[in-house]
Amino acid sequence: MTVAHSVIDVHAHIGRTITSDVGQTVDEWIAEMAASGVTRSVISVAAGGLQTEGIIDTRRANDAVAAAVVAHPGLFLAGLGSVEVRHGLAGVAEARRAIDELGLKGLAFHATFEGFTVRSAAFSAVLDAVASTPALILLHSTPDPKASPSAIAQVAADYPLLTFVMGHPLFTEDQRSQAVRAVTATPNLHVDIAYQADPAVTEYFVREVGASRVLFGSDAPFFSARDVIRSVEQAEISDDDRAAIFSGNAEALLASL
Repeated sequence: MTVAHSVIDVHAHIGRTITSDVGQTVDEWIAEMAASGVTRSVISVAAGGLQTEGIIDTRRANDAVAAAVVAHPGLFLAGLGSVEVRHGLAGVAEARRAIDELGLKGLAFHATFEGFTVRSAAFSAVLDAVASTPALILLHSTPDPKASPSAIAQVAADYPLLTFVMGHPLFTEDQRSQAVRAVTATPNLHVDIAYQADPAVTEYFVREVGASRVLFGSDAPFFSARDVIRSVEQAEISDDDRAAIFSGNAEALLASL
């Protein structure tokens, strides 16, 4: 697929979610990037992976992300660590290790798959561990209260040194409306447009919050990167806005970390 712009995918995963048996290896994602037109990406572990050995499995997954970033620096701009909130103090320690020792640029969470709510004390304990670091936090947004846009905005407001990306807050009209209010009111909160193929979604968020707060993401392998790219290319927005969404905004955010 030929794309007119450089494309940075801030929402791509390696590993496998056991409930759906969806996943991909690093090599499979690299091949899909080339086929779909994704130039570079930020990678994180697919949530809901196997946890037979608990924190040991989490550490292995984070080690794999860090190794992929080191092996392919031209393709992977950054890696985000995975932490199981239910691991308690062991998870808090792993959050610090992911950033301090592995050099990952932040953390990614999926409240539904990982069994917590973003307004819980257990989740706050994990964020407290990295709160003094200018890290990137990817939070998969859900229509339910576990990780609604409004709840994510409250979390982001509590941690002004962290940069938050709200993943795919677009499944219901209420979720989209909440996302607009959340991003508008919270300077360190941004939205990605993953998991959809509708140009109107891009147009909606550009109109309501401005292109500078919108990031390109696919949620690969759970959704096709090429379909999200096509939706942005077909959206009725300016070419400058399109370039910002595809790569400019991500470059600026990552440069600040």
